[in-house]
Amino acid sequence: MNIAFAVKKCVKPQVGAVLGGVFWMLACNASATDSSLPTVAQERFIAAECAALLEQTGRQRALQVVKVLVQSQGMRLVMQACPYVRTQPGTVQQVLDVRVLVVDSETAANFVRGPLADGEEVDMGDVHLGLPEEVAAQEPDVSPDVQFNRGWLAAVMQGRGWQAVPGHWWAFVPAHAKK
Repeated sequence: MNIAFAVKKCVKPQVGAVLGGVFWMLACNASATDSSLPTVAQERFIAAECAALLEQTGRQRALQVVKVLVQSQGMRLVMQACPYVRTQPGTVQQVLDVRVLVVDSETAANFVRGPLADGEEVDMGDVHLGLPEEVAAQEPDVSPDVQFNRGWLAAVMQGRGWQAVPGHWWAFVPAHAKK
């Protein structure tokens, strides 16, 4: 049954408008939580968190170029955050945390490997925190597809001025910054 029709027929207009708004908000919230894409509020928070890293290093334009390149390959680069992580013993550094979502699985299949479904993340394996040698011990058997996908992402990012943090496939620092 159409909820809007039922609300319109069975409830006073003022109450119907409120209930309709509530149902609309619930539907939007449900779709936002079901999706791998960040919500508008999350994107604003991420942009604010990453602003210092991107402005300080002048990498905002380079990141935009990466997004366009990845989009042309049937995927979408999604910034997750810009946390501070241990990049080597005694060094904590702000990094760009990214994921890659499939937008067009047929096109993406020309660039990455593994199971690909529209709206799903490209399989890059698990995220582990810690020093690179600790992460390597946690991931002894990474599939060839995952290794390939990680290498693809690192090459795309490196080609635009970002370098991967060893042991963290999802973390990138500006190429001129010390690892």
